[in-house]
Amino acid sequence: MKTEILTGKSVLITGATGGIGQAVALPLAHAGAHLTLSGRSSEKLEVLAAQIEEATGVRPKTALADLGRASQVEKLVTEAAGETGLDIVINAAGVGLIKALENITPEEMTLTLAANLYGAMLLSQAAVKVMTPKKSGHILHVVGVLGKVPMAQASVYCASKYGLTGFLQALRAEVSRRHNIKVTGLYLGGVDTPFYDNPAIEMKVQRDKMLSASDAAEAILYALTQPAHLVLGELTLQPESHQL
Repeated sequence: MKTEILTGKSVLITGATGGIGQAVALPLAHAGAHLTLSGRSSEKLEVLAAQIEEATGVRPKTALADLGRASQVEKLVTEAAGETGLDIVINAAGVGLIKALENITPEEMTLTLAANLYGAMLLSQAAVKVMTPKKSGHILHVVGVLGKVPMAQASVYCASKYGLTGFLQALRAEVSRRHNIKVTGLYLGGVDTPFYDNPAIEMKVQRDKMLSASDAAEAILYALTQPAHLVLGELTLQPESHQL
């Protein structure tokens, strides 16, 4: 893995306050990337930024943002791009919802679609706008394997992730050749993160048999460090005992 490819790259990470987004931040910083960390908890962002500064001597930028609000997404991407532009966007934000359809409230449906699909579309749109003038860039979304494989008790969640899969496939066709912007969907099986601490996740899991957050981080680094002439459109990674 040639992480020197990432040296000097401007990278925005959404969902950086926990789980996969947090796990990939430090390896990217060690690789020499210039980070902007985004989430909805200023306290968690500052803790992570301080940890990265202590480890690397460089403090990343931080920015609060709700990806479901177009004005906040546009401001976030503009600030991350700064005067030099934005090279990479990693979207690790999202919410979980695993429960029987009859028990899901309209509010839960709205939140899930807004966080997992609408917000991802807004973020991608804003990123394309700032990457297009440079004719280069890489947009990576952590979709999850339920964006490819249906599961009982996950109808609404799957709808949000299947929608994101379709969006990314169409976006890749639109911007890959025309603007030299790479679009990657990362399809991970169960990952041991705070995702499963959510009361909206009504399922029993064996967390010791899941992928770790560091496994997910390594998969992201792999996707981002492929040679320039290659486009890694989709990457699926599942633990041996957790395949769907």
